[in-house]
Amino acid sequence: MSVTTQRAFTRNKYQAPIHFSYPAADHQHEGEMVDSSIGGMGFVTSLELRPGDGILIHMVDMAPDPYWPEARSDYYAEVRWCRQQAGEPASLYRVGVRFLVETCRLCDETMYRISPEGRQVCDQCRDRFCSLSDGTITECIEKFLMGNVL
Repeated sequence: MSVTTQRAFTRNKYQAPIHFSYPAADHQHEGEMVDSSIGGMGFVTSLELRPGDGILIHMVDMAPDPYWPEARSDYYAEVRWCRQQAGEPASLYRVGVRFLVETCRLCDETMYRISPEGRQVCDQCRDRFCSLSDGTITECIEKFLMGNVL
């Protein structure tokens, strides 16, 4: 039996310069974003990062993008993995991060992710729209987003 892993969000290839730092650090490091999604991003840097570390990411020269309207210039993220690039110049690392701050898709409230499962609505919106539902929260949210809430 073969196991296939699947991403929660589609990755978009996009190259852009970034700066990142540890939250308590004064010094920023440079990197280059190579792909991104609603849930995270991949970038290349000369600094080896440890999985589980929290970092602050700043997008340099952020231009408005009609295909990524929820894009921000700053992100708080968790390092999920870091691998040395094969065949690249010495000491370049490819890093994958997961964003820890999101915006509720219904009311635009800032949400801080504290669990591995992704949320797309805040607790207040979930409670408001799911209190009348006898089904699961996922079914309730899907019905709301499809316009079938009674």
